[in-house]
Amino acid sequence: MTMQYQNEKRLEMLKKRVQRCVCKSCGGSLSLRQIDYNEFEDARIEIFCDQCDRIEFGIEPEIYTSAQYYVDEFHINFYPDMGNNQVTRKMTIASISDIMSWALQNMGYLTKEGFTVAPNMAGKILGECIVLHDQTIDELEKELEP
Repeated sequence: MTMQYQNEKRLEMLKKRVQRCVCKSCGGSLSLRQIDYNEFEDARIEIFCDQCDRIEFGIEPEIYTSAQYYVDEFHINFYPDMGNNQVTRKMTIASISDIMSWALQNMGYLTKEGFTVAPNMAGKILGECIVLHDQTIDELEKELEP
């Protein structure tokens, strides 16, 4: 009975992650699959990325989007010995996603159930530029004067 309860609890957690998370390598959607581990029919249900064709626990989409932005904007490659290609880009995004996730967990903003405080990604677009003309800057400076 205890083993069945643990399996049901784990399955419920996996279902929630599949609905909420994305693959940390490609950003694609996730699904649940029953994976056979050996010839003794020892099977478990795991989260799986169909695009990467691998078992994946997933990452919050906001973290993936931020990691992708940093890799592309700052041309980060954690694996320069392997070249500068799509594979190293995906691996670097996954690594940065892990780092960001770890940091957010240690600061208390992220748990197994997701963010403890909803991230505000809608109000900002990563990499958005603001063009300020001289006249606009002069007007802003006048507003700041006492």
